[in-house]
Amino acid sequence: MKPLHRYLLFFLGLWMMFPLRLPAQQARNLLSRFSTDEIARSLLPRADWKPFPKTAAEWQAILPDSVRKSFVQQAENYRQTPFEAIPASLMLEYQRTGLRINYENVSLKKRAQLFTLLLAEMVEQKGRFLDAIVDGIWSHCEESMWGIPAHLYQQKAGLGLVDVEDQSVDIFAGDTGTLLALTDYLLGPQLDSLSPLLRKRIYYEVNTRIFSPLEKDSGRYWYLKPGTKQNPVNNWNPWVISNWMATLLLLERDETRRAKELRHALTLLDHYLNWLGDDGAIDEGPSYWNGAIGRLFDALVLLESASAGKLTIYQEPLVQNVGAYLYKMHIAGQYFINVADASPVLNVDGLQVYRIGKTVRDTTMQRFGAWAFRSNKERRDLSNGSTRLSTLWNLLALRECANQPGRPPMLPDVWLKSIQLMAGRTPGGLFVASHGGHNAESHNHNDVGDFIVYANGQPVIIDVGFGTYTAKTFSKERYTLWYNNSAYHNLPTINGFTQQAGTQFEARNVQYNKTTGNATLQMDLAAAYPAEAGIQQWNRTVNLEKNRNTVSVTDHYKLQQPVRELTQTFMTVCPVDLSQPGKISFTVSGTKPVILEYDASAWTVKKEQMPGDAPDEKRIVDNWSRRPIWRVLLVNKSHKKTGTFKYIIRQ
Repeated sequence: MKPLHRYLLFFLGLWMMFPLRLPAQQARNLLSRFSTDEIARSLLPRADWKPFPKTAAEWQAILPDSVRKSFVQQAENYRQTPFEAIPASLMLEYQRTGLRINYENVSLKKRAQLFTLLLAEMVEQKGRFLDAIVDGIWSHCEESMWGIPAHLYQQKAGLGLVDVEDQSVDIFAGDTGTLLALTDYLLGPQLDSLSPLLRKRIYYEVNTRIFSPLEKDSGRYWYLKPGTKQNPVNNWNPWVISNWMATLLLLERDETRRAKELRHALTLLDHYLNWLGDDGAIDEGPSYWNGAIGRLFDALVLLESASAGKLTIYQEPLVQNVGAYLYKMHIAGQYFINVADASPVLNVDGLQVYRIGKTVRDTTMQRFGAWAFRSNKERRDLSNGSTRLSTLWNLLALRECANQPGRPPMLPDVWLKSIQLMAGRTPGGLFVASHGGHNAESHNHNDVGDFIVYANGQPVIIDVGFGTYTAKTFSKERYTLWYNNSAYHNLPTINGFTQQAGTQFEARNVQYNKTTGNATLQMDLAAAYPAEAGIQQWNRTVNLEKNRNTVSVTDHYKLQQPVRELTQTFMTVCPVDLSQPGKISFTVSGTKPVILEYDASAWTVKKEQMPGDAPDEKRIVDNWSRRPIWRVLLVNKSHKKTGTFKYIIRQ
């Protein structure tokens, strides 16, 4: 058997790197237009750049007492807690078993622990947490790597143990560098009073693990290259680059190198911006908005702040649109349109969204952020945020955002051409979303032509979402996982064939039309299936009739031969009643039932409960609040070569 890392290298394209567009949209080069000389002239010297307050008095003037007290209370739990060492056997576990969660739990907990202590000392500055912070600095610096074992495919030795002489930069290494750089910035004098070697060690490790690898050989990294069919660009690009920029600006004392490498970083960040469609949509889904667009704005805010506002691109239409993408994908409450490995439920960082909306002057986004901040009933642990930079900037905007009432966007219609996704809602509360595209998007599921329906903000017909990541998730076995397969999306299985993965398996003749009372997406799904399925045409029309408060899905097909077998799937978390022929009744929480009408003369119907006990299924079960997930299956009775099926969904 081949080593696991070879499978990963082979399958990267079906994991995170495949785009939904071929090739890049256009070479905008919005950031690389800033020359090295212009950057050098515009940058504030490191000693003069003060992005965040450094004294307890300044933080006291900014933050409510309750927030400062919560930081201190959380840190008290860590004050006497040793930082856990990471043994070699834990690093080897991924290669041996495919499990990544155990290593990540230890690694990410350590970083949350250090950041919690940093926040507490930052707002209190009594020195009570300094020894624990020093232990955290030293523990992180003593780690053999800052990334995770699943990403060791980037080193020449492949998976297993890390080769400390071949440091590679992944997203988690970047996060760790920023955490240590922020610690240096916020507590520099206090650290020097304990030992001048502390900050020297921080710089040495960041320089060795981040600066030098990216400075000398950025071309080795797939996520820093221009977007092509073979090497597309996704969230890793802004994730790594925003951290690279933060560490450069906060730590690098050589102003010439600081400006030169910042220009280097901006040039590579342009590869991501160039890859996006003009509408700002990301094919990874809204779950990845924070890890992609949130990180992009981390970089843009850093650039603005460190140049005293001289270097900005906020006015660019693309930048406006990438921010708006998040609220365009909002359904209601915490539910979002989920495609690929996106979660149907998001706890939106309202403060971050409010800040970005204000920055790009998008009032809808500002109101959405304020609403999300006020309506989020779960207390967010600020020490465990996905980006420490955003957490600190959020704190600066907290009082202002808290005074805004906000409201959800509830957009009546959405069309994102670059990913061929439509959405719409009726005045009566029925919501539908559908998309075309192809089966090689980032974090792909084979789901071309899938659709979802919600009623008054509650799920009815769903995209199940993604499972807990294991080695199998990112291997040749990816589509043996049922929730990645088209047979478990709201799609037909034709002559026993499901959709296949790859850019060639796509929707064709895609058309979106919107009138006052209707929104319609039409597409031919034939090419999404292998040639062996014998499909000449499979034209699907998803139509939202607003005045009638109905959704209809019409499939008109033409096969090469009479159909041998044909099924149509509908996935749901609603209790379903199949007792009345021609009608599927969905019991929807808190609102009236939803009825799906089908031709009982053409179909028989049955249902089955999906499993949820496997380790990789835990995330799916959690996403749907542990409700049973049902697959409703229509089985075709006829064997016609051509035909038309229509499903009408009404409340």
